Amino acid sequence: MGQSTGKPKPQVVRGDEADRIKREVLGIGDRRKHHTRKATRLQPHTKEPDTRHRLYRFRFYPTKEQAEQLARTFGACRWVYNEGLALRSSAWEEHRVNVGFAETCRALTGWKQAEKTAWLKDVSSTVLQQSLRHLDQAYGRFFKGEAKYPKRKKKGQSRDAASYARTGFRWVENPEWPGTGLITLARQAEPLHIRWSRALPAGTVPVRLAVTRDRAGRYFVSALVEERVATLPAALEPGSREPKAVGLDLGLASLITMDDGTKVDHPRLLKRYAEKLARLQRELHKKVRGSRNRERARQKIARLYALITDVRRDMLDQFTTRLVRENQVLVVEDLSIMTLLRSARGKGRRWKAKLNQAIFDAAWGELLRQLRYKCEWYGRTLVIVDRFFPSTRRCSACHAKGPRIGRLSTAVVLCRVRSGP
Repeated sequence: MGQSTGKPKPQVVRGDEADRIKREVLGIGDRRKHHTRKATRLQPHTKEPDTRHRLYRFRFYPTKEQAEQLARTFGACRWVYNEGLALRSSAWEEHRVNVGFAETCRALTGWKQAEKTAWLKDVSSTVLQQSLRHLDQAYGRFFKGEAKYPKRKKKGQSRDAASYARTGFRWVENPEWPGTGLITLARQAEPLHIRWSRALPAGTVPVRLAVTRDRAGRYFVSALVEERVATLPAALEPGSREPKAVGLDLGLASLITMDDGTKVDHPRLLKRYAEKLARLQRELHKKVRGSRNRERARQKIARLYALITDVRRDMLDQFTTRLVRENQVLVVEDLSIMTLLRSARGKGRRWKAKLNQAIFDAAWGELLRQLRYKCEWYGRTLVIVDRFFPSTRRCSACHAKGPRIGRLSTAVVLCRVRSGP
């Protein structure tokens, strides 16, 4: 019998030996609080019955002191995330020891006490622990096969964000305008100057806050609240009790083609601003690296991309809301967008690159995402057709299957029932 050539399964170190490695080699302190109690996994916040978690996003304008403090917070969250990732990776690769969220939190205490990283004390501990929790969630998605292995965050490439738990901010509701109020973050003396575009549910306290800064230098605060969303009344066909249904076909010539022939034009925002983007890119490459002029040029490009993103998101939001309000059943095809966006090689790669840009500009994924959660919220039925079902090549009357369609041709299926004498 031949011998197996596979690699032996690595043995996981547990028990007292694992505790010794964590304490002496990795520098993770022992549990001091409640050391007599058995360690239990922290449970996420559970919402109340008949409520949904809803996110409200607002723009705010920080003062100079607040902007500096937020810059330190973003940098500390990024550093703690990377150090936690390095700690967990080295613990497994070098010592075969599993390190979880609780161990990284104890390591965070040691990092604060160290002389070189004492600057972490200037940032709220709840914010840094939330960064470690995001790392633990990234590992959970990786072990479930839903995402790739977590990567390090890089300054200027990763999004500047900080998450505040309920103990990391103070909320004071305005009695004159319920749903709005003053939000004061941890380690800040003054409340944020928020532009309230709409009000939160009156009488509710945000469960969690997320503060972000985009590449254009804009600051946003996202409030997660528990809200009871009322379902919409049933949408029926005029003069009957049949539910009103609509079929949606996603495309590039037209963004949406409905079953009644109605078409929604593709905005083609990237094509509309292509000349301006090219001019700004040329100006950027003429600037000296590290200079203020180059940073100003980069800011112009970032603001233009932010404008394109906002216009696209607002258009999709209004369109999907109208579809959900007017129809009871929505039928849409399941698309493998990442497969469609595969980079081309060899002949035809230029055409494929333009096709990928058009798919990016159409934002099919965002449109489907909005349809999914809005149908779930408002009591609508969303039917996802299998991506391999030949709906374009099949006749709706006799179910005859036509030939394959070229990349730029139009499908015409001759019906055996309707083409008779």
